[in-house]
Amino acid sequence: MSKDKTQKNGWFKKQSVAPKPPKIQHRGLRRPVTLLCWAVLIGSTSFGVYKNMTAIDTHTVHEVQVIKTKVIDTHALATFATDFAKLYYSWQPTHTALDQRQKALQPYLVDQLQALNSDTVRNDIPTTATVREVKVWDVRKTAKDTFRVLFTVKQDLTKGKDKKSVASTYTINIMQNSNGDMVITRNPTLAAEPATAQIKLPDTQSDNSVDSATAGDVTKFLKTFFTLYPQSDRNELKYYVKDGTRPIDRNLKFVELLDPVFKQTKNGLTVNLSVKYLDTDNDMSQVSQYTLTLSKESNNWIITDGI
Repeated sequence: MSKDKTQKNGWFKKQSVAPKPPKIQHRGLRRPVTLLCWAVLIGSTSFGVYKNMTAIDTHTVHEVQVIKTKVIDTHALATFATDFAKLYYSWQPTHTALDQRQKALQPYLVDQLQALNSDTVRNDIPTTATVREVKVWDVRKTAKDTFRVLFTVKQDLTKGKDKKSVASTYTINIMQNSNGDMVITRNPTLAAEPATAQIKLPDTQSDNSVDSATAGDVTKFLKTFFTLYPQSDRNELKYYVKDGTRPIDRNLKFVELLDPVFKQTKNGLTVNLSVKYLDTDNDMSQVSQYTLTLSKESNNWIITDGI
């Protein structure tokens, strides 16, 4: 009997082999990189918890620095410089007068400057000088206790029969201590006198925003007002100026309005003009300049600003 038949008849039976469980592969759990990542995670978490428990409450402080401007009273310095200049630039060429001048200057000058100025004016010169005016232009702090004073001296000079006036500008340095005591530490040094500023004011012209009829009506109103203005009291002025104005009470005679310029603005009608008066007390012509704002109330003009 063949082997196949024997198996079919059950003489012997091949035992079935039980299937093996599938092998589970663990990837990366024990690799060094994974271990390092876990260490970093645990370490950072622990550090965060530690910092949270030991943290100190902080807040940002915004400091505001207040700068206080110290106002310096320069009146005493200007007076000191003026008194010094009157002595320094006045003399008579005699021994007695020059000795008195030298002694009078001692309280103003440090010792070095007293020696420096001992022979600036000699008794053999033919000129006599008197100070007509001292004008202080500027007092400026240049150091902790030192001030620079700019001033002009006008002198009347007599040389024999000749007389003339001269003006010169100088600077000096004055030291002032905490007690207010002052002394000159730098001799008068020539300087330039402040010049007149070169400024040209813009020309004012009417912009045709006000018609000729309105301009004529306002001109008539202003002539009436300025004729009455010098001698009017407060009750009368309130009919021409809104809320009234203080009277000037001057002996002025109205002459004319000069160059009125009319413009219509959002605040009302604006007039730039000059008003010429004759001062009957001193016979001088007085020209005053105004920028007036007017409005019309109940068919009457009234000045709302400028007086």
